[in-house]
Formats: sequence, C-alpha cells, structure tokens
Amino acid sequence: MPNFLTLTRVLLSIIITSLILISPSKFSYLFSFILFCIAGITDFFDGWYARKNNKVSELGKMLDPIADKILVISILIALMINFVLSGLNIIPALIIIYREVFISGLREYLGNKSIKVDVTNQSKWKTTIQFISISGFILFPVIENNPFYLYILISILLWLSAIMSISTGFNYLRLASDFLKRK
Repeated sequence: MPNFLTLTRVLLSIIITSLILISPSKFSYLFSFILFCIAGITDFFDGWYARKNNKVSELGKMLDPIADKILVISILIALMINFVLSGLNIIPALIIIYREVFISGLREYLGNKSIKVDVTNQSKWKTTIQFISISGFILFPVIENNPFYLYILISILLWLSAIMSISTGFNYLRLASDFLKRK
C-alpha cells in the first residue's frame, strides 16, 4: 500500500505536468491543483501508513524521495515554461530544483557507502511550505482578476522555501562532511 501511494504520486506528477503544459486552461489548472493536493496527501500517508503498520521497506525509502523530487521539479519547470512562475520567482524555483538534484546525488553517493542521511524536521517544514507555495501558483491562474496580494503571499512562501532549501542542503552536507573529508 505505501509503495502504491508513492507510485501514484509519480503518476500524478506526469498528469499534472501534462495538463499544465499541454492544455493551460482554467479547468486544467484547477484540476491540476486538485491532483497536486492529492499528491501531497499521498506524500504524508505513504510514510505514515508504512510506519504505523510496520511496512517500511527499502524500496519505499528509495522511491519516496524520488517521487517527491519528480513532483516538485516537473511542476516547477512546467510553471516556468507557462510563465506562471516568472521574473524574480524563477530564482527560488531554480534554487529548489538544484537543491533537490544535489541532495539526491549526495544521498545516492552516501547510500553507496552505507551511510544513512535522515530527513530532518526542518526539511519536512520546507516541504510543507514548498507544497503550499506550489499549490498556490497552480491555482493562481484560476482565480478571477488574479489578486496581487495572493501572488505576493505565494511568492514569499516560495522564497522562504528556497531559503529553507539552502539551509537544509547545507545541513545535509554538514552531516555528510565527516565522511566526505575522509575520502
């Protein structure tokens, strides 16, 4: 069940990204918003269900962060392509994307050395703020007259998420630095 939820998130990523890129209408953005919320719920429930029912697996530990990164990166890129994310907001989007790729590589490298890097509470908060911000940008084209204050709010959340991405990236690097110094 947990791995099914994780794989569902990957499938939802493909659907959401396709809707945003192929048919950028109010309906597709609204439907994408709903699917993105469902994807966020699966992100919470796959881990919760696995821990609660003692079904934590090595496959799940590997797939979950990959599914998260696919979801975030593909949607940020789609929103940039469609100019929903534009101007200065491209900077935090790129910071988030680069951090996700960097951490994936770091975890892969350390995993090959049998070193486990746990997810921190700060990373969980970063992910929550990131999901709220991205969902706001997905929903923004649907809202009539696109209120400026909403755009400012979701932009601030995106920048906060980017700052937290940098911070958590350095935290992961610091945790891994002892091993990296030895090699």
